[in-house]
Amino acid sequence: MTETEIKSMIDKDLYESILNAFTWEKVREQTNYYYTDKAGILREKRIMVRIRVVGEVAKIQVKLHKNENSPLQICEENEFETEEVPDIINAELAKEITGEDVGELYKMGCAVTIRNSLVHNGSELCLDKTTYFDKTDYEVEVEYEEKISADLLMKLTSLGVRFNEKCVGKFSRFLAEYENQE
Repeated sequence: MTETEIKSMIDKDLYESILNAFTWEKVREQTNYYYTDKAGILREKRIMVRIRVVGEVAKIQVKLHKNENSPLQICEENEFETEEVPDIINAELAKEITGEDVGELYKMGCAVTIRNSLVHNGSELCLDKTTYFDKTDYEVEVEYEEKISADLLMKLTSLGVRFNEKCVGKFSRFLAEYENQE
């Protein structure tokens, strides 16, 4: 599945403004456990592997990022069923899910996100508060398939959201903080 979205990092005040400006359809907590190979091959190839847990459901998700340096993010995303969150994903399964022969994948840690979401004119608005290590950040994203909702974009712009800069994804932000921990 190809996922198209625009994202913007926001501060806590803008997060609160957006939170109060909309009637949210869903609020959920999700925990993303991130994995890497020892040689860093997946990172070089812009492939991200995580296990996302929402409630009692866990899924392995693999994303291949197709563009960079833009608020628009286009990713090829695949999901696989799993019943556990292991410390190590064995080499055989790693190759099956990524298509790359990288050996075992090792759990680096996790990020916990509180996500508020709603669907408007075919676009999904997501407002995220994410905590990893000792850091909390805030992000707004609009996911869409064919055409983005213009009135949703105008409302976000009127609140102060700017989608004109590259937005570093959750995994990249997590990774930067992970490297600071070492």
